[in-house]
Amino acid sequence: MSNSTSIKQPVSAKILHLLFWTIVTLIFIYDRRYLIQKFQLPEHFIACVTIRMGLLISLVYLHLNVLVPRFFKKRSYVKYTALLLLSLGIYVSLQNLYDIYLYGYVIGDVRSRSFFGAFSYNFLTTLWYLALTAGLKFGLDKYFEKSKADESNLPPNPPMSDPQEKSILLKTGTKQIMTDLDTVTHVKGLKDYSIIYTTAEQIIVKGSLKNAEILLGDKKLVRVHKSYLVALDRIKTIQNNQIILENHAIPIGRSYKKELFQLLVPS
Repeated sequence: MSNSTSIKQPVSAKILHLLFWTIVTLIFIYDRRYLIQKFQLPEHFIACVTIRMGLLISLVYLHLNVLVPRFFKKRSYVKYTALLLLSLGIYVSLQNLYDIYLYGYVIGDVRSRSFFGAFSYNFLTTLWYLALTAGLKFGLDKYFEKSKADESNLPPNPPMSDPQEKSILLKTGTKQIMTDLDTVTHVKGLKDYSIIYTTAEQIIVKGSLKNAEILLGDKKLVRVHKSYLVALDRIKTIQNNQIILENHAIPIGRSYKKELFQLLVPS
């Protein structure tokens, strides 16, 4: 079951998916063992498992990779429900037709030649498999999204600086920009991203404000607000609990004010 957002899944996710389908296949094999034990039909045993598993896997992939991303996640619930019921109806119909052939004609049970005899049972059991596989996929997606979010708390691009030049290579999107640390004025945190302001430009880097502080380790920055870092050598004017930096007014948080003034006016 591939991720609908087209993000390459970790190997562990693929192993879990493979393990799930292995377990489902073993259940089918165990359930159909009577075709060999009772009726001595090994060729129909293999065909039964192959056909049923092929139909089920096709239905599951259609549900997870087409119906859910294109309709359910976009809140087109009416279309999603209609197409889900249609696909279930087609799947159960094909399964019933095969059962009529296998049980009604190969094995010879006349009662099994009724198309609607087991229709409701097959419909409900198939719906259960769809719910189970969807729950597994969404659970795995959420788990690996959380793992990826935890990894993003680490510095995304370690500092590459030259002590003599006092410059650093910053990665922004698909570009890498060599930035003179002396030109950095302040940094603004935006949850998963940070904006590094210089005298010439604004550079958006991935990671929290703490990551940006680590990234700019050779630059003396001071936290003045939960969302702002300011270069200590750029602080010249403070007015109305704000640091004035050319066209920017940086708020000073109450919990950071004392430490800031201790740095500016050491005892």
